Amino acid sequence: MNIQQLRNVVALANSGTFREAAEKLYISQPSLSMSIRDLEQELGFKIFNRTNSGTFLTQRGMPFYEKAKSLVQEFDVLENQYQSTEESSEFSVAGQHYDFLPDILTKLAKLWPEHKDFRLFESTTLQILDEVYKGHSEIGLFYLNSQNEKGIQQKLQQMDLEIQTLFSFPTHIYLAETHPLVEKGEISMSDLEIYPTVRFTQEKDEYLYYSENFFDTSISPVLYEVTDRATLNGLLKRTPGYATGSGFLDQEVSPGIVALPVKEGRKNTMVCAFRAGSELSAIAQDFLELLVEAAEEIGYV
Repeated sequence: MNIQQLRNVVALANSGTFREAAEKLYISQPSLSMSIRDLEQELGFKIFNRTNSGTFLTQRGMPFYEKAKSLVQEFDVLENQYQSTEESSEFSVAGQHYDFLPDILTKLAKLWPEHKDFRLFESTTLQILDEVYKGHSEIGLFYLNSQNEKGIQQKLQQMDLEIQTLFSFPTHIYLAETHPLVEKGEISMSDLEIYPTVRFTQEKDEYLYYSENFFDTSISPVLYEVTDRATLNGLLKRTPGYATGSGFLDQEVSPGIVALPVKEGRKNTMVCAFRAGSELSAIAQDFLELLVEAAEEIGYV
C-alpha cells in the first residue's frame, strides 16, 4: 500500500467512474484499474462495487475510504509545509480583506512575467493562519493591536508560525461619500454610536481576538456581517453604516467610499505570518517590498 494508491481510492470514490477519476489523476484508466485491483488483493476485500451505472464503495470500503482520505489530506499538509517555496510554480498569499491586495498582486505579476500562477485567499483570520500552517499560502497578512495581539500570539505559537512586522498605521473609518460624518474630516468614537456597523464575519466563538474590526463595535444599534468587500461597500452606500479599516483605499475597488482617521484610534501594526524557520521565497520578498512601498507613499511607517 502506498500514498498514490490511497489517492486513487479517494479520487475514484469522489468521481464515481474510472474515466472521471483517471482524468483528474492524469493517468490512464487501465493503470487506475490495475492500481485499485492490486490494492484490493493486498487488503483481501473489495473496496468498490463495479456496475454499469458507476463505481460504488462497498460496506467495508466506506470506512477504508474515510481513513484513506484523512491520510491523503495529512500527507498533503506535510508535503506543503516542507517543500521548497522556490521550487513552486504558484505564489499564494492569504490575507484579511484589504483594498491594496489586488494592486500589489498586479504589480508583482509584472515583476515576475515568467510566473503564471498567482493566488489571493481572502478569509477569516483563523483561516489565514491555517492556510499558512498547512502550506497552502506562503504568507498571511493581518494586523495586530492591543485588542487582539495576546490571542493571536498564542495561536501563532501553537501553529509554529512567525511574524514579520511591516508597518504601523492608524485606524480609519470607511463611509459612503454621502455620509453626514464625512464633513467632519476626523471621526471620534462617540460620533459612531448611533450608526450601524458593517463588518467582516469571523468564527463566532473567536470574535474578539480575530475580528477585522479595529475596535469593539458590539454596542452598535445594527450589525451587518459580510464575507466580501463588494457586499460591504454595497451596504455602506445603501445605509448610514460604517466599517473600520487600514486607510488604504483603492477607488477602483471601492468607488464612492472614503476613509477618515479616528481621533482615539489604536496603533495598529500590519504583519506577515510565515512558517517558523522557513526562508521566504524571492517572490514573497518582492511582494512585501511592494506593500511597504505602498504604505510609505501614503505616509505610513
